[in-house]
Amino acid sequence: MNISTPYNHRQCQVCCHNFFTHSPINFDIIGEREILAKIVPTDKVEGYDGIMQGGIVTTLHDCAMLHCLFSHDIHAMTVSLASRFHSPIYIGKPIEIRAKWVKSKRNIHFLQSQIVQHGRICSSAQSQFMS
Repeated sequence: MNISTPYNHRQCQVCCHNFFTHSPINFDIIGEREILAKIVPTDKVEGYDGIMQGGIVTTLHDCAMLHCLFSHDIHAMTVSLASRFHSPIYIGKPIEIRAKWVKSKRNIHFLQSQIVQHGRICSSAQSQFMS
């Protein structure tokens, strides 16, 4: 099932336009609290030759985790975000972005995400959002 983007988020340059791919990123629900998107990074997100720029990788984590909350009709803003880089993400090769909602305490939501390319975890992140 595809996740719809709230009206007040449709101006987002990351997930609603063609920042990463030639069309908006489509996130699908793959579990009760987990989502997945598959994209192919283009040269629009290149840092070093042939490699995705690190700040954009972190932005992609943020986007995925937010959409995980959208899948439960939770509208929130990022409070903190920590990303870790394990391996370069290569331009022109498919990636999978997974985000999982771990828990909530009052109006703070804890999430995790991973970016995988060719079966290898390239980046992971943890975040807190406030609704």
